[in-house]
Amino acid sequence: MTNSITQIVAHSFLLALAFGTQLFSPVVSTKLTGVGFYKLGTSIVLGSLVLFGGVAYSMQPQLSSFGLGCYVFLVVSNMLTLGLHKDHKNWAMWTLYILQVFVFVTFIFSTYLLTPAWIMFFFFSALLLGISNFAMILGHYYLVVPKLSEEPLIYCLYIFWTVIFLRLIFSLSLFFTAAQPFLEEGTHLGDGYTFNWLFISMRYLWGYIAPLILSFFTFRLCKLRSIQSATGVLYIVEFFVIVGELISVYLMAKHGLAL
Repeated sequence: MTNSITQIVAHSFLLALAFGTQLFSPVVSTKLTGVGFYKLGTSIVLGSLVLFGGVAYSMQPQLSSFGLGCYVFLVVSNMLTLGLHKDHKNWAMWTLYILQVFVFVTFIFSTYLLTPAWIMFFFFSALLLGISNFAMILGHYYLVVPKLSEEPLIYCLYIFWTVIFLRLIFSLSLFFTAAQPFLEEGTHLGDGYTFNWLFISMRYLWGYIAPLILSFFTFRLCKLRSIQSATGVLYIVEFFVIVGELISVYLMAKHGLAL
């Protein structure tokens, strides 16, 4: 059985969202936000993992015994932290977090069979999805903790800019090499000349340019302590990042273009 492009896109996207959100969970101390914010992020990780499991079950080949063991550990451990985590992150919670990240990384390497192009592509995608999602839910949480300083949100924006610029450099290095044959007039590669230009243009416009411009406005709003307005812009940033990454996974899955 051949997996459809839709299955592969959903499979990669959901795993990247779960891993990225888990990875950035300690960026803001639970002493500042309370455990509710941590539980909100953990719920997103669990939801993504559950959806990922449903997609993985429908694919062939299905998860190996090793992969299934990693998956079960991630689901169960996140359910435990959802119930047991307190406002203060003690040594047991830190240990469990380190184990979760380690198992996630091992699972990812196992899933992509140590294929360098896919692994590098996946980690860049996970980092961008993770930090944009984390910043968006953090901004939303200022409604719960209105006295929270704007500094944690600004710190998230610094991380976001670092990640998206690294992602963009990686993408452009391939755009000027591997992608050029797909953009030559009359090409029969990919989806054809017109659609290749359409998809690649949307990938850069929606996935890079729009989030960068909007994140600058978010930064200015944070400096003005207009957090609710900043959060509204972050919702749009998150939307464009998701659309950009979905297009990117499609191009990678169907044509091997890690843009």
